[in-house]
Amino acid sequence: MKRITSLRFTFMLIFGFGFLNPQPLFAQEPVLESYSITHGGDPETTPSGVKAALFDKLFGGGTAKARVVFNTRDDSSHLSLKVWRKVRSGEITFALLVFRIEVRGYDALDGLIYSRDLDGFTFGDSSSGQWSQKLHDLPANIQQIRITFIGNYE
Repeated sequence: MKRITSLRFTFMLIFGFGFLNPQPLFAQEPVLESYSITHGGDPETTPSGVKAALFDKLFGGGTAKARVVFNTRDDSSHLSLKVWRKVRSGEITFALLVFRIEVRGYDALDGLIYSRDLDGFTFGDSSSGQWSQKLHDLPANIQQIRITFIGNYE
């Protein structure tokens, strides 16, 4: 009997302190895939003529493919994004759900100089699909670009 009372008391203390000192809960969104392209150069000059292309044949570890192309010119930078998948007849695949795409550009001193969030897209269960986006409004002096796809296969 004494042991049961002691356990109740301990439980009530733990439960009571939880209410008196609540802690915020932070939910982390699922990162499906993240790409980063960095190029060197002098922080005082605008790099021109850089072209980087990435191809991912297992986008998010699943059935889709992705291509990222980044270009710099004298007066601007450009980014091209493409995600696609082709599902054969009778093939079973999970739906690809991308909630949003975060694009961040940094200068040579790691200062954020470009930030844009793009709307997401969905390829249904066992369905082919294609999504693409071209961004032409990036600053010329971007030396690092990070693209993060928030979502999952479900």
